[in-house]
Amino acid sequence: MLAELIASPLTTLNPPVSPQQLTLEMGIDRLGRSFVYRQYATYPFRLSRPLRLDPTDAHRAYLYIMNSSPGLLAGDRFQIGAKLRDRTSLYLTDQSASKVHLMPCGQVARIRYDFEIGAGASLEFVPEPLILYRDANLEQTIQIAIAPTGNLFLSEIMIPGRLARGECFHFSQYFSRLKVCTTDGDLVFTDAMRLLGKSEPLTNNPIFTSQPILASIILVAPEGDLQSLERDLEEFVQTDPELTAACSPLPNCNGLLVRAMSSNVPILKAYINYALTRMRHLNGQPPLPEIPK
Repeated sequence: MLAELIASPLTTLNPPVSPQQLTLEMGIDRLGRSFVYRQYATYPFRLSRPLRLDPTDAHRAYLYIMNSSPGLLAGDRFQIGAKLRDRTSLYLTDQSASKVHLMPCGQVARIRYDFEIGAGASLEFVPEPLILYRDANLEQTIQIAIAPTGNLFLSEIMIPGRLARGECFHFSQYFSRLKVCTTDGDLVFTDAMRLLGKSEPLTNNPIFTSQPILASIILVAPEGDLQSLERDLEEFVQTDPELTAACSPLPNCNGLLVRAMSSNVPILKAYINYALTRMRHLNGQPPLPEIPK
């Protein structure tokens, strides 16, 4: 009900000549640890130094994307990319929620993510929530190339306005398109969601008015027992009446698509962190440590 596959976004505007961008490449150092082999950033982005938040898992690097802008404004064109060489392991997040501000009619902001995951590599991208202010218009594209033995955990929380101020689905448009291919270019699966905010009946729908905050999880674990993970996630949902969620197997890979709804951001964060911890357990890895923010 939430997702709608479409051929192209509604709005076509000429983007700025120079997008704001951050790119990084992960490698393996002499001690067998993942490190930032190469990086490039323009305003407003910076990248933290690699952190080792878990002494039992020194191989994995934890990185923060730092953004000094006030949020996404009309005409902004953010591009973020990461390449993970074979056997590297990265947990990537940001410091705070991303705000998408009011935009004149017909204007749009764009975000593009490009990820490449090598053989035996693992990418966990767990950003802070995305907040769509009144009359915001956002188009998001996520392109992922993943090796057959690569692992992926990708999550997103979308808050449809400043709920404490009475904004709820008052944005103009939220359009997100995901495409996952093999590193040889063969299509694995696609997913798309388009919400028209105030022009849709979601504002008056009792399901969305009681649980307006939406979350998505995409995970690919070639060696994981995903049936066991599904059962664990179902049990988690049954313990909290403020959370609604469902899982579906992904085509052409050993993966899951999870959609969740709630009126409470901390509950959705706890659900996402639980899903990641269970995925790590199935892969024989240490649980998710505390991620300071």
